Amino acid sequence: MHMGRKSGARILPISTPSPPVPLDERTASTTVKLPTEYSPLHMPMNLTRDEAQLFHHFIRHLGRWLDCTNAARIFTLVVSEKARTCPILVNAVLCFAARHRREDVVAEAAYERCVALLINRLNESPASYDEMLLAAVLLLHFADQLITPSRTCPRDKHHLKGTSSILRASMSAPFADPSATSLRDAAFWLYVRQSLYNATINQESLDIDFSLQLSPTPDCMRDTHSLAWLRIETAWANQMLWITACVANFCFSGFKAQYPQSETVRKEAQWQELWDRNQAWRNSRPHVFDPIGSGPADDGHVFPDIWFTADWHVLSYVFHHFSCILLLRYKPDSRFPIRWVPHKLSVSDCKILQHARAICSACKSSMQNVQLLIVLCHTVFIWGPLLPNPAERQEVIRMLRVFEETHSWRTEWIVDALRMEWGIASNGGPERE
Repeated sequence: MHMGRKSGARILPISTPSPPVPLDERTASTTVKLPTEYSPLHMPMNLTRDEAQLFHHFIRHLGRWLDCTNAARIFTLVVSEKARTCPILVNAVLCFAARHRREDVVAEAAYERCVALLINRLNESPASYDEMLLAAVLLLHFADQLITPSRTCPRDKHHLKGTSSILRASMSAPFADPSATSLRDAAFWLYVRQSLYNATINQESLDIDFSLQLSPTPDCMRDTHSLAWLRIETAWANQMLWITACVANFCFSGFKAQYPQSETVRKEAQWQELWDRNQAWRNSRPHVFDPIGSGPADDGHVFPDIWFTADWHVLSYVFHHFSCILLLRYKPDSRFPIRWVPHKLSVSDCKILQHARAICSACKSSMQNVQLLIVLCHTVFIWGPLLPNPAERQEVIRMLRVFEETHSWRTEWIVDALRMEWGIASNGGPERE
């Protein structure tokens, strides 16, 4: 959707003593007379009409991508507030929003400005890194996902590696807060989701410090305030995300077909601990995380419907099922690597497919939830080859293609990979025997 442009119109901050520094003059701020109550680093920048529209697009449409496990919408609301005083962050927001609206010239200009400012900032002492720098790098990573050629796997992870370095430099304690009440905490959980995405596609370990402890744990939090439920539900959702990240890291960290006996015993104990943690979360989570309804599809689609109250409820549901898939797929007592043989599904394969169909039902029933479709994109690399039903295969392809058409997230390369696994010609021809 492209809105009309009026390049002369400007949106000014409310109650400013004098006109603030224009966005295109931010690098020359030392030549501008500033009111004494503003410092160059904290003075609100004015936005052109087009830039204000991009900000509105970010808040209204893209914020949901980022806050899908945060009930209080911390990332969206704090970024929108702080970006007006941070040139790095404001350009990251403009780049992401313009890329999603397919305004590529605008997006590229904002990207170049943002990267130039980032390079200067990253040359400073790590002690100066802050949550706004962290948020900006994550937004650039999302923007990059929308520019990769559709039939090319987006393997460039330099922004995520930059985020990891900033996170480690800014960690003041060996804890991660699952209730995510600050922008830094919200950015951490966003980073975990994106790390899980890349790790699953490449089937490699996650670049996360798993020695971190969750504090406070959701079962220790009390509903002492009318809005405390926001923190509590966020904590439960991020606890499930953390369990899934731990499971993925276990499964992708040097998995081998055969271990020495002592190592096999240790791996089996770790596997059982992770399985028990995943099931314990399911058994102890608040009932509000349960689906509000489900049933056979009445829209001609093959996967049944299932509905949830909130984004973080359905994301937790999907992450729980994905954890089950990973643990079944990479069980350490398997004598040989699991390899799917057409028309010869094992008992374990059938269990994996049950969990995979639960994921597909959740995604199909909430196509407006972008993060669900992002999860579909990476989890399908684990369970997709097992899918035997042609109608189910076509439904998965349909969801992936709708995702790209609607949000520019590149999925055609995933469709090509699935077709190859299924023995289907790229033109949609018949399957090979």
